[in-house]
Amino acid sequence: MIYYINALKTDDNTAGPKAPNDIYRLTKEYNGKEIIFNPFPVNKGRLYQKAWLLSKGVMQWMKVFSSAKEGDVVVYQHPTYGIGLNAKLIPLIQKYKKAKFIAVIHDLESLRMGVQKGVEHNQELTDAADNKVLRCFDKIICHNDFMKKYLIEKGFEEDKLVSLEIFDYLTDAQMNNQVTDGLAIAGNLSKGKSTYIYELLKTNPNYKLNLFGPNFDKSIELGEKIEYFGSFKPEVLPGELRGKFGLVWDGESLETCSGNTGNYLRYNNPHKTSLYLASGIPVIIWKEAAIAKFIEENNAGVVVGSLLEIENILNNISEEEYVRIKKNAEQIGKKLREGYYYKKALEKCLEEDKVNE
Repeated sequence: MIYYINALKTDDNTAGPKAPNDIYRLTKEYNGKEIIFNPFPVNKGRLYQKAWLLSKGVMQWMKVFSSAKEGDVVVYQHPTYGIGLNAKLIPLIQKYKKAKFIAVIHDLESLRMGVQKGVEHNQELTDAADNKVLRCFDKIICHNDFMKKYLIEKGFEEDKLVSLEIFDYLTDAQMNNQVTDGLAIAGNLSKGKSTYIYELLKTNPNYKLNLFGPNFDKSIELGEKIEYFGSFKPEVLPGELRGKFGLVWDGESLETCSGNTGNYLRYNNPHKTSLYLASGIPVIIWKEAAIAKFIEENNAGVVVGSLLEIENILNNISEEEYVRIKKNAEQIGKKLREGYYYKKALEKCLEEDKVNE
């Protein structure tokens, strides 16, 4: 039996819950049984939160303890709240119930320092999440070979690590296969998160720019080639995207992906890459991003060192080359919409686990 822990989160027009929800859906296809963890009381004080973890948190793990039997598998999405508690209880369940645990990494907080509110002032907690908790697992599905290498350098056993390659993107949205002009940028459009967008707008780019997502500063005067389409739920966004390419970039600079968010691209799989490809749209991505290797190997986009290269690419790519790239993007997109990459990684974990029993 496969169990999967569903740490409930609220749905909104951001991509935050999309990847975890897709993992839940795909694990359920393996006759997985859901164990619900209630939402963490993020808006309460620290004393309340600690008391909540010691009562409600322990009770939730007792559901796992009482359900799991020898040979069962528990799928856990990392990071999940209750780091200290999780690090103590997972080994107990492994020891006394002989169950196996598989972690699916969404973020490595120790690498993403300062990107999310609260992370920058709690280095000890983020290190515990990525070291103490993750080391409990029998198998770990990490983003890609670059993240795998990083974890090996941190002392993780190589035979426990499986590379996902790219996140899947489940959607029933009707795809718009018609080629449209310009560059699509989707995601959190706030100035704090996506400073590079506002720097790009200052250059008055000589190509169409199609913006999708929440928190866009609508006080900005848009040029005739810039259009803001609004915010959509992640499940329907693939049917709404418009653009010849989709951009994967982060940080403050047009010249490179800078700062914590930029450095994080060297290790993680940005979910917007999956969004664009699931929509059948090729990507333009920073050449030093970890997932740029996947894009190059599958010829599903173009890698660049600077955003200043984009105008030349859009204006000069031949129709023949673009058709070839788009066809590859559509083929990968079909796999993403079917959950191909997670299923492959999960099956590898399950097969290797049987061999090692």
